Order: sequence, then C-alpha cells, then structure tokens
Amino acid sequence: MFYLAFWRQRSTATVVEARNRQQARVRAMARQKQGYGELVSLQQARPEDAALIRRGVWVRRRRDGSSPQFGSAAERQRARQQRSRYRSWL
Repeated sequence: MFYLAFWRQRSTATVVEARNRQQARVRAMARQKQGYGELVSLQQARPEDAALIRRGVWVRRRRDGSSPQFGSAAERQRARQQRSRYRSWL
C-alpha cells in the first residue's frame, strides 16, 4: 500500500510504501530532508496514483487532493496555482 507524505515547505508529496499509517509515518520521517519542514499530512494514495507509482511515474498530488495529471482543465489549473504558492521553495 502506498502513502503520500506532505511536508510544510514542499509542494509535492513523498511516496512511501507501508502496511499501515504508523509504518508510513516512520518511513516518511526517515526520508525527511533539510528544508522540507514538518510532516503535516499523511494520505493513502488513490488507486489512480498507485497505478502511476507502480509504473514509476512521478505522482503530482497536492495536499488539497488536486492533481495536474487528472481531472478537468479547471482542476488542473487550480493545481498549478497552488504549486505557484510554493514557488519560493522550489
């Protein structure tokens, strides 16, 4: 099972494979790098995201659930606008 770990100062999630939420948190914290900030959210990957992860594709899912890879043009635009809020950290 895949989980997406969201960080305070990072616009994209870290993907971790784990059996449960507790294990996912421990694995995410082990992969935390300087500048990420603290862990703010841990979400189970959606089925469409898990399929991309298995294929080795970079998953672009935001903390609010939006993604530039899926959805209507308006939803993709909202995801791009959220990314631009983090531009100073990228």
